[in-house]
Amino acid sequence: MPDKRPQRERASSRVFLNVPYDNSYEPILVGLTAALVALGRVPQLTFQVPDGGEGRLQRIFSLLKSCRVSIHDLSAVGTPVRFNMPFELGLACAIKAETGKHDFLILERRRHRLDRHLSDLKGIDPKVHNRTVGGAICAVLEVLDKPSGNPPLADVRRLYLRMMRLLSPLKKRHGAKNIFNTRVYGELTAFGFEEAKQMGL
Repeated sequence: MPDKRPQRERASSRVFLNVPYDNSYEPILVGLTAALVALGRVPQLTFQVPDGGEGRLQRIFSLLKSCRVSIHDLSAVGTPVRFNMPFELGLACAIKAETGKHDFLILERRRHRLDRHLSDLKGIDPKVHNRTVGGAICAVLEVLDKPSGNPPLADVRRLYLRMMRLLSPLKKRHGAKNIFNTRVYGELTAFGFEEAKQMGL
């Protein structure tokens, strides 16, 4: 079901999600999406943007600039080490410094880990979610606001569970192996908006 909110509203409330594209991260991504939807925000991920021939880096930069807020989850640790996540955070820092029209939220697995690995951001405290869905939802609700007031955590958790129940059927319908598929994620987000409306969020 498509999101029928006005285009102008959608543009002003977009949130860029810089997260691991890993199957194990699916529940946390659904949790972040549920929290954003409950706040009336529109999550944006790079794979949703068609390649117009300008290259991946330009797509990421353009999408970041079009969003008022970005969320960067630096909790993933793997081998081989990948630098995409902190690089995109660096782009967000540059946009904020240059325009003053961008804010960002950093998510981490444990306290003080960012100080050791990215000391240039000393003084900016990430939200620690302990790699849990509940922690990710709480981080979003704590930092972002809804003009009419933020919904209760319990309601966002219920929305999350409804979205998770739909995820497997959506993947099966579209022949997708994970959530990182334009149609799967788009339909899941649209479902979340409709469910949030029905729940009065």
